[in-house]
Amino acid sequence: MLTELQTKKWTRLFQVYDANGNGVVDKNDFEAIFQNVAEARNLTSGSSSYEQLHAKFIEDWEHLQKDADKNNDGTVELAEWLEHGDHRINSPDMYQTVIDLANQIFELLDLNGNGTISLEEYKIFYRSWRIPEELAAEVFPKLDLNGDGNLSKDEFVELVRQFHHSDDPSNPGNWLFGSY
Repeated sequence: MLTELQTKKWTRLFQVYDANGNGVVDKNDFEAIFQNVAEARNLTSGSSSYEQLHAKFIEDWEHLQKDADKNNDGTVELAEWLEHGDHRINSPDMYQTVIDLANQIFELLDLNGNGTISLEEYKIFYRSWRIPEELAAEVFPKLDLNGDGNLSKDEFVELVRQFHHSDDPSNPGNWLFGSY
């Protein structure tokens, strides 16, 4: 069972993924976020990079739908999302998908390929997921665990782990998607 803090964070994540704000997460939300990410990465429709990324977003949606859409209506409601969250963080096999996703998102955000995420790249992440960009500047220093002005892959994966799994309100990873 998710704790109160985990429920707040997973509810925030639900809001982030509900791209059109209609109260459910569905394939159209994943398509909308994909389009934002593709635009941020300057990917053109029909290119192999565009098609590979699109296939990955659709695969992620299909995995979510399979695990979370209990009533098979093609959408994931908040209650289903929270049940999925509990399953994901408490099942070792499912939890590995969180880490795998963290690594994939890191690669998406590292636009210049230098092995770190800068504040500017983090702002693009926020914009792609429709989080107010100005919050990135406020949150980023909390996330920069070693204070070097960038997020390494190890830092980012640790932040994702904290966001999903931690019940400690002081963990920086709680701020990954802004306030909750």
